[in-house]
Amino acid sequence: MKEKIILAVDGGATKTTLSIRSEHGECYFKKTSTGSNAQTIGAHGVKEVLNELLWDAYQSTKIETIDAAVFAMAGIDSASDLKLVSEIIELCCQKVPFKIEKIIIENDVHSALLGLVGLNNPGALIISGTGSICMATDGNGHIVRTGGWGHRAGDEGSGYWIGKEILNIIFRMEDGRLKKTSNLKEHLYKKLQIETTEQLITWLYQPNYTNAQIASISSILQDAVLLGDDQAIAIARQAAKELYFLVNAALQKINYVKKPLTLFVNGGVLQNNPIILNLLQQYTLQNYPNVTFMICDKNPIEYIVKRAVDSLKKP
Repeated sequence: MKEKIILAVDGGATKTTLSIRSEHGECYFKKTSTGSNAQTIGAHGVKEVLNELLWDAYQSTKIETIDAAVFAMAGIDSASDLKLVSEIIELCCQKVPFKIEKIIIENDVHSALLGLVGLNNPGALIISGTGSICMATDGNGHIVRTGGWGHRAGDEGSGYWIGKEILNIIFRMEDGRLKKTSNLKEHLYKKLQIETTEQLITWLYQPNYTNAQIASISSILQDAVLLGDDQAIAIARQAAKELYFLVNAALQKINYVKKPLTLFVNGGVLQNNPIILNLLQQYTLQNYPNVTFMICDKNPIEYIVKRAVDSLKKP
């Protein structure tokens, strides 16, 4: 029997990776390009990224038939988002000679969750990077989401949220509204290589501002925590609580009770801030003692590949 071929795309906000593999894991092609979130770069930008990756993949492999393709794309948050991204992907696929038997298009976190737990197992995935989101599945096709609403409305407990909290403390200290001192200012000024509040303002309101810029500030939190800084510890505690609220709401939505369930953990905030991860575990296990935490240790494309391979088993 001829070995089946899958195509997997991890279309994130900052980078997009496309890989072609055999169903047993042999890699024929892998390439990473810039981000492909339609909400950020628009439909035309997504077309450019996908057209280039798909054409390069075909030119490199000359494979004619793809049995299953999974496009796991950031920025699919509603039915209208899905419609737009699906139209973009269909147009892009028409421009390459690939014959794709089965195409799955879904939110990137949705795909990662199914790649992690499989199609028929319960589980959950909490991510805290630039933004924050949690998704859970009951293993019977019911998949739910909490958070992921972006920096304007949410992203509590994320790198962006932590960065904003740090800035708030520094400006309150500058005004004299915060009586307790904090070494967060010293850490931040050192990171940004600045010396004054005026320079901080210039950095904050620069023309090419991005959310990732604010999120990058969160990297100083752990050092301040290790020095026993009360303000930093307070931010870490609140971040953990906010992430627990996402987990709790997601588990309630799938009517989770007491059966064993794995909660997968991903994102720079949870991987680089042990105090936040430890507190999240404490808060969760107090109410859900049968939940097991597992830190994601692979590149996200690997979970999308697994999602694509699993899709071959289901009509």
